[in-house]
Amino acid sequence: MKNHRASAGLFACACIGLAPMAFADGSVYAMTNALGSNQIKVYHRASDGTLLLMQTVRTSGGGSGIQLDGTDSLGSQGSLILDKNHQRLFAVNTESLATHTASGPLTGDCEQGSISSFLVGSDGTLTFVEKTPSGGMFPNSLTIDGNVLYVLNAGGPGISPTCGHAPNITGFTVTAAGKMTPLNKSTQSINPGTTPTSFLNCDATPGSSFSTPEYQCGMNPPAFPRSPGQVGFTPGGKALIVTEKATNSIYVFPVKNNTPRAPVISKAYGPNQPTYFGFAFDANDHLIVAEPFGATPVIPAQPFSAVSSFAIGGDGILHEISAEVPTGQGTGCWIAVVGTWAYTSDNGTGNISIYQIASDGTLTLMTSAGGSVTGPNDLAVAADGTSTYLYALEAGAGTIGAFKINSDGSLTFLQSAPGLPVTAGAQGLAAY
Repeated sequence: MKNHRASAGLFACACIGLAPMAFADGSVYAMTNALGSNQIKVYHRASDGTLLLMQTVRTSGGGSGIQLDGTDSLGSQGSLILDKNHQRLFAVNTESLATHTASGPLTGDCEQGSISSFLVGSDGTLTFVEKTPSGGMFPNSLTIDGNVLYVLNAGGPGISPTCGHAPNITGFTVTAAGKMTPLNKSTQSINPGTTPTSFLNCDATPGSSFSTPEYQCGMNPPAFPRSPGQVGFTPGGKALIVTEKATNSIYVFPVKNNTPRAPVISKAYGPNQPTYFGFAFDANDHLIVAEPFGATPVIPAQPFSAVSSFAIGGDGILHEISAEVPTGQGTGCWIAVVGTWAYTSDNGTGNISIYQIASDGTLTLMTSAGGSVTGPNDLAVAADGTSTYLYALEAGAGTIGAFKINSDGSLTFLQSAPGLPVTAGAQGLAAY
């Protein structure tokens, strides 16, 4: 084991009618992230895990649309979340002004992002509550513990910042009715890395590691390999975790009176970066982290994705348990944990990898291709009686892939439920 330390109203666009008695099972929510008109797609989840689209609701904000990659435009995990009792749902709006496909010069904007809140009805349908500024640019991840909500604002600056706002986390209190109020002294900056001659030089200059416009720094939207990937409360809410790709860092912010203190920052050593992306916790509070480029010093490259596990000390220091256990697949960025199993969606190779988690947090790869999916990003889990289901947002197909999780951790394909835009930036998934 290693010890690493360094320093108003409802906007319903379309509904498909279902018999009133059909709404007792559960729901799955997916976000279109559409430029200028972000929407949430609401699916009824039957007890057998299958889905049927029943509602489309506007967030009253704008998403990012395509930002360099139509199947991973936010570069994050957790952009759409439910509270523990699935009574409130929250979504990010990047409020981006333009789509950037990297086919021409990249221009940024200085638009502040926003968060939308919804109440979840007994039938799973949503009622819009409000939209509030996120406290930064390009919000891409959310987390909630009780009535405290935090957002990760991933936009700018980098080299030669253009907008003057650093990536940060910012907190809000939330009422039972879904009203959000900013928390005083809750904003903490995240360092996206600024060294122009480093491995992750993202200025569009001759001879740089990334010489194409999509990797310019100091922009909103941020360059994917430099942006932070997720914010999440630890179990019990005593700390906030943030992953930062460019500096290959994991921030642990101790939380006192609902506000974060100075972070303990743990860094991976060696050339394998950017690495840390999505994360989840197992039943024993071990941190399980997906690494899209965990086993190679050269990007883009596949199949070199990996997963690592850590124990978090009382002082916030991460203790490595399993280091970069490879999947043999490409760009595995998103992760979900169910019991003793961890699942990663591998965007580059179109599959789901499965790991077994031992009681001490040790990881063992069970299969590198547990399910076939098209341009997957976010994952979500729902349980019904003795059955548990895994859902993958297939951004490349405009569908949600539904799988039953078997007792041995393997997956049985159930359905690809349509209703989302195809290769157009859809991202964000939540379920119960």
